[in-house]
Amino acid sequence: MNQRRYFLEYFFKEMKPYRYALLKFVHPSINEIPENSDVDLLVSKIDLGKILGIVERGKNIDRIQFHKKSFATFTCLLFEDGSYLEIDFLHRFDRKGMMYLDAKMVLDDINILDSGLKVASHAYSFEYILLFYLLNDAVVPQKYRDYFSSFSTEERLGIFIHMTSSYGVNINVLEDLYSLHSRHSKKIRLRIENLSVNRGIRFAINKWRYLVEVLKDAISHRGIVITFSGVDGAGKSTILDEVNEMLKSKFRQRTVVLRHRPSLLPILSSIRHGKAKAEEKTREHLPRQGKNSSALSSFLRFMYYYTDYIFGQFYIYFKYTLRGYTVLYDRYYFDFIIDSKRSNIVLSRKFMKWGYYFIFKPELNVFLYADPEVIRNRKQELDTVTIKELTSDYRNLFTELSSGGKQKNYLMLNNVSKEETFHRVMKECIYLTI
Repeated sequence: MNQRRYFLEYFFKEMKPYRYALLKFVHPSINEIPENSDVDLLVSKIDLGKILGIVERGKNIDRIQFHKKSFATFTCLLFEDGSYLEIDFLHRFDRKGMMYLDAKMVLDDINILDSGLKVASHAYSFEYILLFYLLNDAVVPQKYRDYFSSFSTEERLGIFIHMTSSYGVNINVLEDLYSLHSRHSKKIRLRIENLSVNRGIRFAINKWRYLVEVLKDAISHRGIVITFSGVDGAGKSTILDEVNEMLKSKFRQRTVVLRHRPSLLPILSSIRHGKAKAEEKTREHLPRQGKNSSALSSFLRFMYYYTDYIFGQFYIYFKYTLRGYTVLYDRYYFDFIIDSKRSNIVLSRKFMKWGYYFIFKPELNVFLYADPEVIRNRKQELDTVTIKELTSDYRNLFTELSSGGKQKNYLMLNNVSKEETFHRVMKECIYLTI
């Protein structure tokens, strides 16, 4: 049993005296909650401070973050063994300033499972799940459909009566409510919009509060940029892909993977061959095979890509970083400094390094290296001498850039064990994102 599971047992034992209702809970016990699932609880606002105190007193917590909003507190917990948990404490049902359920009524109508857990009643559980996805313009996942389909006829009848009387929908079966664009869904939306709490001055206050929180989030909860560098065969793409998958599946983060540069401008060869053909030719050709030896041609080529970095970095910032995405680069500007031949450019390394001054500095830069023999067993693209030279130059650059108290921004790892490298990189990523 990992530390996440121990914490959940401790937490719900401590929660026995408090009023709460588990939401979207379709499991017989907490031991059945999947490792990549979060926990949603409706609690009374007056109890929230004490409940967060229970969380803070939990054992084996390596890192904890409370993200407080006017209607909820979102909690992220990273445990010492690497397990992870998110608990969302809601005290008001609010979707972008629109109220859609009465929290007090839900708390007054709960079911207590054999395990002692307090869950929302069947009717309110169905209503919450339906509204949650409907108001987010998303389809109700199949696991919830299957869950409610497994109810007895009497239980489903209770939900049916609750929904038809609450929203005035004329349905034959509960499944009629799952469609996003049916007349039933439109009627439910209209009924919510016409609630007194969503009209007049109260509506204006709710929307203003929502806009203020969006602005605060944009300022204080921005995403981060992480880059992966290394010679071909060092394993950077493999580690990046695994980190990307873990961030999305376990830590439920939004990510985007970029290759080398922002790519606001297309590959130069696409001007001649078209985008699809140019990308195909790039994949087919080995790196560092360009024949360019002209300083003028190199300068023009570099300025084209440098323009992409200068303007593209703002595009990436506003499109992804401000919206909380984790941006992962497979190669970055460092390639121009150390291995410009890869881009068919022959210019002074000092000049290339000067250009980095005007580039946004990522929160984490990972350089992976390995012995030439290991790399050549993975890929035969570079000879031993070139591998040694490039590795040495990259390490010297990262050492230089990490001076001045910024060591944590430039991480150099000997990628002998993929598992050890992955866990070290993941730890650094999570420390930056929660």
